[in-house]
Amino acid sequence: MASIQSKSNKTGKKTYYVVVSVHGKHKWLKAGTKQNAVALKKQVDSLENSQLLEKIGFNAKDIRVDEFFEKYAEHIKLHTSTNTAKRYISIINIFVTFLKMYKHNIKYLSKIDTETIEAYQQKRLKSLDLKTVAEGDKIGTHKKKILPKPQTVNYELSVLRSAFIWAKDREYISIVPTKKVKKLKPKDKREPIILTPQACNLFLKTIREMAKENTRYKSYLKVFQFLLNTGLRSGELCNLTWDDVDLKHGTIKIQAKAGWTPKTYEREFYLNTTALSILNRIKERNGYIFKSIEGNQFTTDMLRNALLRISENAGLKHFTRVHDLRHTFSSLMQINGVDRATVAEILGHEDERTTKIYSHTYKEQMKKAINQVVIK
Repeated sequence: MASIQSKSNKTGKKTYYVVVSVHGKHKWLKAGTKQNAVALKKQVDSLENSQLLEKIGFNAKDIRVDEFFEKYAEHIKLHTSTNTAKRYISIINIFVTFLKMYKHNIKYLSKIDTETIEAYQQKRLKSLDLKTVAEGDKIGTHKKKILPKPQTVNYELSVLRSAFIWAKDREYISIVPTKKVKKLKPKDKREPIILTPQACNLFLKTIREMAKENTRYKSYLKVFQFLLNTGLRSGELCNLTWDDVDLKHGTIKIQAKAGWTPKTYEREFYLNTTALSILNRIKERNGYIFKSIEGNQFTTDMLRNALLRISENAGLKHFTRVHDLRHTFSSLMQINGVDRATVAEILGHEDERTTKIYSHTYKEQMKKAINQVVIK
Protein backbone atom coordinates (compact mmCIF):
# COMPACT_ATOMS: atom_id res chain seq x y z
CA MET A 1 0.00 0.00 0.00
CA ALA A 2 2.87 2.38 0.78
CA SER A 3 6.03 3.17 -1.15
CA ILE A 4 8.99 5.53 -0.77
CA GLN A 5 9.50 8.27 -3.36
CA SER A 6 11.76 11.30 -3.56
CA LYS A 7 11.77 14.75 -5.14
CA SER A 8 14.84 16.86 -5.89
CA ASN A 9 15.05 20.66 -5.68
CA LYS A 10 17.10 22.93 -7.96
CA THR A 11 20.32 22.24 -6.01
CA GLY A 12 19.81 18.47 -6.29
CA LYS A 13 18.84 17.96 -2.66
CA LYS A 14 16.37 15.11 -2.24
CA THR A 15 13.30 15.10 -0.02
CA TYR A 16 11.78 11.70 0.69
CA TYR A 17 8.05 10.89 0.92
CA VAL A 18 5.94 7.89 1.80
CA VAL A 19 3.24 7.56 -0.85
CA VAL A 20 0.01 5.82 0.13
CA SER A 21 -2.37 4.71 -2.65
CA VAL A 22 -6.07 4.05 -2.02
CA HIS A 23 -8.90 3.73 -4.56
CA GLY A 24 -6.68 5.09 -7.33
CA LYS A 25 -5.83 8.21 -5.28
CA HIS A 26 -2.42 8.99 -3.85
CA LYS A 27 -1.39 10.69 -0.63
CA TRP A 28 2.19 11.96 -0.27
CA LEU A 29 3.41 12.01 3.35
CA LYS A 30 6.54 14.12 3.73
CA ALA A 31 9.30 12.35 5.66
CA GLY A 32 12.42 14.41 4.89
CA THR A 33 15.42 12.10 4.95
CA LYS A 34 15.50 8.59 3.55
CA GLN A 35 15.98 7.19 7.06
CA ASN A 36 12.85 9.00 8.24
CA ALA A 37 10.94 7.74 5.20
CA VAL A 38 11.85 4.12 6.01
CA ALA A 39 10.68 4.60 9.60
CA LEU A 40 7.44 6.30 8.49
CA LYS A 41 6.71 3.53 5.99
CA LYS A 42 7.04 0.93 8.74
CA GLN A 43 4.66 2.95 10.89
CA VAL A 44 2.14 3.26 8.03
CA ASP A 45 2.36 -0.45 7.17
CA SER A 46 1.72 -1.37 10.81
CA LEU A 47 -1.57 0.56 11.01
CA GLU A 48 -4.92 -1.12 10.74
CA ASN A 49 -6.66 -0.26 7.47
CA SER A 50 -9.33 1.92 9.15
CA GLN A 51 -6.69 3.74 11.23
CA LEU A 52 -4.60 4.41 8.16
CA LEU A 53 -7.51 5.76 6.16
CA GLU A 54 -8.48 8.13 8.94
CA LYS A 55 -4.88 9.29 9.41
CA ILE A 56 -4.41 10.24 5.76
CA GLY A 57 -7.94 11.54 5.18
CA PHE A 58 -9.21 8.72 2.95
CA ASN A 59 -12.29 6.63 3.55
CA ALA A 60 -12.90 3.02 2.67
CA LYS A 61 -16.47 3.87 1.63
CA ASP A 62 -15.62 7.01 -0.31
CA ILE A 63 -18.44 7.90 -2.68
CA ARG A 64 -18.94 10.16 -5.67
CA VAL A 65 -20.61 13.50 -4.90
CA ASP A 66 -23.56 12.98 -7.23
CA GLU A 67 -24.15 9.43 -5.98
CA PHE A 68 -24.07 10.55 -2.34
CA PHE A 69 -26.55 13.37 -2.75
CA GLU A 70 -28.91 11.06 -4.63
CA LYS A 71 -28.83 8.73 -1.62
CA TYR A 72 -29.32 11.62 0.79
CA ALA A 73 -32.25 12.97 -1.24
CA GLU A 74 -33.99 9.60 -0.97
CA HIS A 75 -33.34 9.61 2.78
CA ILE A 76 -34.92 13.03 3.38
CA LYS A 77 -37.91 12.18 1.19
CA LEU A 78 -38.64 9.27 3.51
CA HIS A 79 -38.02 11.08 6.80
CA THR A 80 -39.28 14.66 6.28
CA SER A 81 -42.44 16.35 5.03
CA THR A 82 -42.84 16.95 1.29
CA ASN A 83 -42.30 20.68 1.74
CA THR A 84 -39.09 20.23 3.78
CA ALA A 85 -37.75 17.66 1.32
CA LYS A 86 -38.29 20.11 -1.56
CA ARG A 87 -36.36 22.84 0.27
CA TYR A 88 -33.47 20.49 1.14
CA ILE A 89 -33.24 19.09 -2.39
CA SER A 90 -33.28 22.60 -3.84
CA ILE A 91 -30.30 23.56 -1.64
CA ILE A 92 -28.47 20.36 -2.55
CA ASN A 93 -29.02 21.16 -6.23
CA ILE A 94 -27.48 24.62 -5.76
CA PHE A 95 -24.44 23.16 -3.98
CA VAL A 96 -23.90 20.47 -6.63
CA THR A 97 -24.24 23.15 -9.33
CA PHE A 98 -21.58 25.20 -7.50
CA LEU A 99 -19.19 22.22 -7.54
CA LYS A 100 -19.74 21.68 -11.28
CA MET A 101 -19.24 25.36 -12.09
CA TYR A 102 -16.34 26.29 -9.81
CA LYS A 103 -14.88 23.08 -8.32
CA HIS A 104 -15.21 20.64 -11.21
CA ASN A 105 -12.16 18.69 -10.04
CA ILE A 106 -14.06 17.55 -6.92
CA LYS A 107 -15.68 14.25 -7.85
CA TYR A 108 -15.59 12.43 -4.50
CA LEU A 109 -17.23 13.45 -1.23
CA SER A 110 -13.98 13.17 0.72
CA LYS A 111 -12.47 15.97 -1.39
CA ILE A 112 -14.95 18.54 -0.02
CA ASP A 113 -13.18 20.48 2.73
CA THR A 114 -13.59 23.67 4.76
CA GLU A 115 -12.21 25.84 1.96
CA THR A 116 -14.77 24.37 -0.45
CA ILE A 117 -17.64 25.32 1.85
CA GLU A 118 -16.26 28.83 2.42
CA ALA A 119 -15.93 29.30 -1.34
CA TYR A 120 -19.56 28.22 -1.68
CA GLN A 121 -20.63 30.88 0.85
CA GLN A 122 -18.90 33.61 -1.12
CA LYS A 123 -20.20 32.50 -4.52
CA ARG A 124 -23.77 32.26 -3.21
CA LEU A 125 -23.60 35.88 -2.06
CA LYS A 126 -22.07 37.25 -5.26
CA SER A 127 -22.66 34.93 -8.22
CA LEU A 128 -25.83 35.61 -10.20
CA ASP A 129 -24.73 32.93 -12.67
CA LEU A 130 -24.78 30.27 -9.93
CA LYS A 131 -28.28 31.31 -8.87
CA THR A 132 -29.73 31.33 -12.38
CA VAL A 133 -28.12 28.05 -13.47
CA ALA A 134 -29.18 26.26 -10.26
CA GLU A 135 -32.76 27.48 -10.71
CA GLY A 136 -32.88 26.35 -14.32
CA ASP A 137 -32.53 29.75 -15.98
CA LYS A 138 -30.09 30.77 -18.67
CA ILE A 139 -27.13 32.87 -17.59
CA GLY A 140 -27.78 36.58 -17.96
CA THR A 141 -31.53 36.35 -18.55
CA HIS A 142 -32.60 37.74 -15.19
CA LYS A 143 -30.64 40.89 -14.44
CA LYS A 144 -32.98 41.80 -11.58
CA LYS A 145 -32.91 38.37 -9.92
CA ILE A 146 -32.18 38.93 -6.24
CA LEU A 147 -29.09 37.29 -4.73
CA PRO A 148 -29.58 35.50 -1.39
CA LYS A 149 -29.05 37.25 1.92
CA PRO A 150 -26.43 36.01 4.44
CA GLN A 151 -29.29 34.60 6.55
CA THR A 152 -30.37 32.44 3.61
CA VAL A 153 -26.84 31.15 3.01
CA ASN A 154 -26.54 30.35 6.72
CA TYR A 155 -29.70 28.27 6.48
CA GLU A 156 -28.30 26.46 3.43
CA LEU A 157 -25.13 25.76 5.41
CA SER A 158 -27.21 24.12 8.16
CA VAL A 159 -28.86 21.88 5.55
CA LEU A 160 -25.48 20.89 4.12
CA ARG A 161 -24.17 20.27 7.63
CA SER A 162 -27.00 17.79 8.22
CA ALA A 163 -26.09 16.03 4.98
CA PHE A 164 -22.41 15.76 5.90
CA ILE A 165 -23.19 14.51 9.42
CA TRP A 166 -25.37 11.84 7.80
CA ALA A 167 -22.40 10.99 5.54
CA LYS A 168 -20.00 10.71 8.50
CA ASP A 169 -22.43 8.44 10.39
CA ARG A 170 -22.33 6.10 7.40
CA GLU A 171 -18.51 6.35 7.14
CA TYR A 172 -18.50 8.01 3.72
CA ILE A 173 -16.27 10.75 5.22
CA SER A 174 -14.12 10.94 8.33
CA ILE A 175 -14.50 14.69 8.95
CA VAL A 176 -17.55 16.94 8.59
CA PRO A 177 -16.27 19.78 6.31
CA THR A 178 -18.73 22.36 7.65
CA LYS A 179 -17.52 21.94 11.25
CA LYS A 180 -15.07 24.87 11.29
CA VAL A 181 -16.97 27.10 8.88
CA LYS A 182 -18.26 30.29 10.49
CA LYS A 183 -21.72 31.62 9.79
CA LEU A 184 -21.97 34.77 7.71
CA LYS A 185 -22.80 37.95 9.57
CA PRO A 186 -26.46 38.69 8.82
CA LYS A 187 -27.48 42.05 7.46
CA ASP A 188 -29.62 44.18 9.69
CA LYS A 189 -33.24 43.08 9.47
CA ARG A 190 -35.49 45.55 7.73
CA GLU A 191 -38.19 46.97 9.96
CA PRO A 192 -41.68 45.77 9.01
CA ILE A 193 -43.60 48.24 6.84
CA ILE A 194 -47.01 48.98 8.31
CA LEU A 195 -49.73 50.60 6.19
CA THR A 196 -52.06 53.08 7.84
CA PRO A 197 -55.82 52.54 7.23
CA GLN A 198 -55.66 55.37 4.67
CA ALA A 199 -52.76 53.68 2.83
CA CYS A 200 -54.67 50.37 2.87
CA ASN A 201 -57.63 52.06 1.22
CA LEU A 202 -55.35 53.66 -1.38
CA PHE A 203 -53.73 50.28 -2.08
CA LEU A 204 -57.10 48.56 -2.65
CA LYS A 205 -58.50 51.52 -4.64
CA THR A 206 -55.48 51.25 -6.96
CA ILE A 207 -56.18 47.56 -7.59
CA ARG A 208 -59.80 48.37 -8.47
CA GLU A 209 -58.64 50.97 -10.97
CA MET A 210 -56.09 48.57 -12.50
CA ALA A 211 -58.79 45.89 -12.77
CA LYS A 212 -60.79 48.16 -15.10
CA GLU A 213 -57.99 47.91 -17.66
CA ASN A 214 -56.84 44.36 -16.86
CA THR A 215 -59.42 41.90 -15.53
CA ARG A 216 -56.77 39.66 -13.95
CA TYR A 217 -56.48 42.22 -11.13
CA LYS A 218 -60.01 41.34 -10.01
CA SER A 219 -58.53 38.12 -8.63
CA TYR A 220 -55.71 40.03 -6.97
CA LEU A 221 -58.20 42.40 -5.34
CA LYS A 222 -59.81 39.43 -3.54
CA VAL A 223 -56.40 38.07 -2.56
CA PHE A 224 -54.93 41.25 -1.08
CA GLN A 225 -58.17 42.29 0.60
CA PHE A 226 -58.36 38.83 2.18
CA LEU A 227 -54.75 39.05 3.38
CA LEU A 228 -55.38 42.46 4.94
CA ASN A 229 -58.37 41.04 6.81
CA THR A 230 -56.87 37.74 8.00
CA GLY A 231 -53.11 38.27 8.38
CA LEU A 232 -52.40 35.02 6.53
CA ARG A 233 -48.94 34.28 5.23
CA SER A 234 -48.83 34.30 1.41
CA GLY A 235 -48.05 30.56 1.34
CA GLU A 236 -51.06 29.88 3.57
CA LEU A 237 -53.36 31.78 1.23
CA CYS A 238 -51.99 30.11 -1.91
CA ASN A 239 -52.65 26.67 -0.39
CA LEU A 240 -56.08 27.49 1.09
CA THR A 241 -58.82 25.11 -0.10
CA TRP A 242 -62.58 24.99 0.42
CA ASP A 243 -62.05 22.14 2.89
CA ASP A 244 -60.30 24.67 5.14
CA VAL A 245 -63.29 26.98 5.64
CA ASP A 246 -66.65 26.69 7.35
CA LEU A 247 -68.88 29.41 5.89
CA LYS A 248 -71.78 28.52 8.17
CA HIS A 249 -69.80 29.16 11.35
CA GLY A 250 -67.43 31.70 9.78
CA THR A 251 -64.18 29.90 10.62
CA ILE A 252 -60.96 29.07 8.78
CA LYS A 253 -58.41 26.32 9.41
CA ILE A 254 -54.75 26.52 8.50
CA GLN A 255 -53.88 22.86 8.22
CA ALA A 256 -51.43 20.54 6.48
CA LYS A 257 -52.32 18.91 3.18
CA ALA A 258 -50.54 16.84 0.53
CA GLY A 259 -47.41 18.69 -0.57
CA TRP A 260 -47.68 21.55 1.94
CA THR A 261 -47.42 22.13 5.70
CA PRO A 262 -47.86 25.36 7.72
CA LYS A 263 -44.71 27.22 8.76
CA THR A 264 -45.52 26.89 12.47
CA TYR A 265 -48.56 25.02 13.76
CA GLU A 266 -52.08 24.23 12.56
CA ARG A 267 -54.69 26.67 13.84
CA GLU A 268 -58.34 27.71 13.50
CA PHE A 269 -59.89 31.13 13.95
CA TYR A 270 -62.95 33.21 13.05
CA LEU A 271 -63.14 35.39 9.94
CA ASN A 272 -64.24 39.01 10.08
CA THR A 273 -67.24 40.14 8.04
CA THR A 274 -65.15 41.43 5.11
CA ALA A 275 -63.17 38.19 4.75
CA LEU A 276 -66.36 36.13 5.03
CA SER A 277 -68.05 38.31 2.41
CA ILE A 278 -65.16 37.72 -0.03
CA LEU A 279 -65.59 33.94 0.30
CA ASN A 280 -69.37 34.08 -0.01
CA ARG A 281 -69.07 35.95 -3.34
CA ILE A 282 -66.94 33.21 -4.89
CA LYS A 283 -69.22 30.88 -6.85
CA GLU A 284 -66.86 28.04 -7.75
CA ARG A 285 -66.19 26.10 -4.55
CA ASN A 286 -63.88 23.24 -5.29
CA GLY A 287 -60.10 22.92 -4.90
CA TYR A 288 -58.09 26.04 -4.14
CA ILE A 289 -60.09 29.07 -3.05
CA PHE A 290 -57.98 31.75 -4.69
CA LYS A 291 -57.06 31.17 -8.33
CA SER A 292 -55.68 33.23 -11.19
CA ILE A 293 -57.97 34.36 -14.02
CA GLU A 294 -56.81 31.24 -15.91
CA GLY A 295 -58.03 29.06 -13.03
CA ASN A 296 -54.55 28.13 -11.74
CA GLN A 297 -53.33 28.04 -8.15
CA PHE A 298 -51.62 31.27 -7.12
CA THR A 299 -47.94 31.14 -6.19
CA THR A 300 -46.11 33.41 -3.75
CA ASP A 301 -44.02 34.81 -6.63
CA MET A 302 -47.18 35.75 -8.54
CA LEU A 303 -48.48 37.63 -5.50
CA ARG A 304 -45.22 39.52 -4.97
CA ASN A 305 -44.92 40.53 -8.64
CA ALA A 306 -48.49 41.83 -8.60
CA LEU A 307 -47.91 43.71 -5.33
CA LEU A 308 -44.84 45.46 -6.77
CA ARG A 309 -46.86 46.73 -9.75
CA ILE A 310 -49.78 47.82 -7.55
CA SER A 311 -47.54 49.58 -5.02
CA GLU A 312 -45.75 51.48 -7.78
CA ASN A 313 -49.04 52.64 -9.29
CA ALA A 314 -50.30 53.65 -5.83
CA GLY A 315 -47.17 55.67 -5.08
CA LEU A 316 -46.25 53.26 -2.26
CA LYS A 317 -42.84 52.32 -3.67
CA HIS A 318 -41.47 51.41 -0.22
CA PHE A 319 -44.19 48.75 0.11
CA THR A 320 -42.58 45.75 -1.62
CA ARG A 321 -43.33 42.66 0.48
CA VAL A 322 -46.56 40.68 0.66
CA HIS A 323 -45.61 39.75 4.22
CA ASP A 324 -46.05 43.41 5.23
CA LEU A 325 -49.81 42.96 4.74
CA ARG A 326 -49.59 40.50 7.61
CA HIS A 327 -47.63 43.03 9.67
CA THR A 328 -50.29 45.62 8.92
CA PHE A 329 -53.12 43.32 10.02
CA SER A 330 -51.33 42.53 13.28
CA SER A 331 -50.62 46.15 14.12
CA LEU A 332 -54.11 47.40 13.28
CA MET A 333 -55.63 44.64 15.41
CA GLN A 334 -53.52 45.64 18.41
CA ILE A 335 -54.03 49.37 17.94
CA ASN A 336 -57.78 48.69 18.03
CA GLY A 337 -57.54 46.97 21.38
CA VAL A 338 -57.16 43.26 20.55
CA ASP A 339 -54.84 41.66 23.13
CA ARG A 340 -51.47 40.40 21.98
CA ALA A 341 -52.12 36.74 22.92
CA THR A 342 -55.22 36.62 20.71
CA VAL A 343 -53.41 38.21 17.77
CA ALA A 344 -50.54 35.74 18.20
CA GLU A 345 -53.02 32.84 18.12
CA ILE A 346 -54.70 34.12 14.94
CA LEU A 347 -51.38 34.72 13.19
CA GLY A 348 -49.83 31.44 14.31
CA HIS A 349 -46.90 33.04 16.14
CA GLU A 350 -44.99 30.54 18.27
CA ASP A 351 -43.52 33.41 20.29
CA GLU A 352 -45.69 36.30 21.48
CA ARG A 353 -42.66 38.57 21.29
CA THR A 354 -42.93 38.44 17.48
CA THR A 355 -46.37 40.02 17.75
CA LYS A 356 -44.95 42.74 19.98
CA ILE A 357 -42.47 43.80 17.27
CA TYR A 358 -45.30 44.76 14.92
CA SER A 359 -47.02 46.80 17.61
CA HIS A 360 -43.79 48.69 18.38
CA THR A 361 -43.21 49.48 14.70
CA TYR A 362 -46.69 50.94 14.31
CA LYS A 363 -46.23 53.16 17.37
CA GLU A 364 -42.95 54.47 15.96
CA GLN A 365 -44.70 55.22 12.69
CA MET A 366 -47.45 57.15 14.51
CA LYS A 367 -44.85 59.11 16.47
CA LYS A 368 -43.18 60.25 13.22
CA ALA A 369 -46.51 61.09 11.58
CA ILE A 370 -47.82 63.22 14.45
CA ASN A 371 -44.78 65.46 14.26
CA GLN A 372 -45.47 66.33 10.63
CA VAL A 373 -47.94 68.97 11.87
CA VAL A 374 -46.66 71.19 14.68
CA ILE A 375 -48.56 74.37 15.56
CA LYS A 376 -46.65 76.93 17.56
